[in-house]
Amino acid sequence: MAAIVDQHTLAPAASVRIVDVERTFATKDGDRTVLRDVTLDVTPGEIIAIVGPSGCGKSTLLRLIGGLDAPTAGTITLDGDEVHAHDDSTAIAFQEPRLLPWRTIAQNVAIGLPRGVSGRAAKDRVAELLDLVGLTHAARQRPREVSGGMAQRASLARALARSPRVLLLDEPFGALDALTRLKMHDLLLDIHRAQPTTIVLVTHDVEEALYLADHVILLRNLQDQAAEPDRPRARVVALGSSSGIGALGSASTHEAPEAETIGARPTGSIGRFISVPGTRPRDRGARTFTDLRASLLEGLGVHKTTNKEHP
Repeated sequence: MAAIVDQHTLAPAASVRIVDVERTFATKDGDRTVLRDVTLDVTPGEIIAIVGPSGCGKSTLLRLIGGLDAPTAGTITLDGDEVHAHDDSTAIAFQEPRLLPWRTIAQNVAIGLPRGVSGRAAKDRVAELLDLVGLTHAARQRPREVSGGMAQRASLARALARSPRVLLLDEPFGALDALTRLKMHDLLLDIHRAQPTTIVLVTHDVEEALYLADHVILLRNLQDQAAEPDRPRARVVALGSSSGIGALGSASTHEAPEAETIGARPTGSIGRFISVPGTRPRDRGARTFTDLRASLLEGLGVHKTTNKEHP
């Protein structure tokens, strides 16, 4: 589905470096820290997925990377340059398409174009993006005349219009039905092949994270951390081809670095960093995929249960 894109018109993907980031909000009950000791390096062109329970700071971290908020402590840089307010190097797409109902699909996509792009250049760029997301036929339609999946594709095209060096996606497929969501996963991979920007994706869907991302970051809810039960450290999963994993290879899951005091519980927001093996698109039924899914769900507090037969 993805169109051939002139790579000379695209900004190069950026690296993202997050060092010792904390975000604390003042509330009527006192300060509330939602992110603490977040350190992460993202190489150019990678897809990173962030998962975690509600309230753990997933969307907050995304906003910090995009310059929509500022950290209380620590630094965030794109290719070594500190992120500033409303950084033009990034673009964001949300769970809701947020299209203007009185404008056509093409006009909504054009909103995302950089300042100064107009005339034939603007029309050509919009046409290129509509082709990229498979919406050329819907260019003159209004948002009310298209499906939810088509509206979300238009939202993605609008986010890509400025050729961002980092694309931020905040649960972009959360409101879609299951079949449309699966199709959008493959569309996003098509887009990434055509325009290989760096992508940071926030999602509640563990399978979505594993299918799309090079690495998955599991964030803890700091407010619930004190009550979190002890559990074994995540192990390295290394499975042979006899397990049916084929191109997936082996996977590794890592806990966040432990505190210096032996036996102390880690206090930072990052609970696990998981490198997802293999090339995309991945086999959702492969053994490594299902093992990683189980590991992430366990990290989210969803434990595997077995049904026992009753006499």
